[in-house]
Amino acid sequence: MGIISPRDFVDVISVKRYEDGTVSSNATNVSHPNSPPQPGYVRGFNHPCGCFCVPVPGEPGKMQLFSFFQTDLGGLLPRSVVDSFFPTSMVEFYSNLTKAVKSLK
Repeated sequence: MGIISPRDFVDVISVKRYEDGTVSSNATNVSHPNSPPQPGYVRGFNHPCGCFCVPVPGEPGKMQLFSFFQTDLGGLLPRSVVDSFFPTSMVEFYSNLTKAVKSLK
């Protein structure tokens, strides 16, 4: 509907696979001269965040997920808008995470 400006984020991301099969993906906000704020976008900010996918002992093909996120969407969004947006975006995030982890096998 165009009432909420699109957001962009600039993060550095580290993905590591451990010998026991654990996969970690960690990120934090960065500033970079090649990625200045763009007109028409509100620059969001991700505090240090990430997730760990840890194999479940005795259950091949299953992983336990530990995640931590703290995101500042920037701008002046009413709390009700943020609360209605985040559940949908997190479902999409975890769906994409599932696909990414499966592709590492």
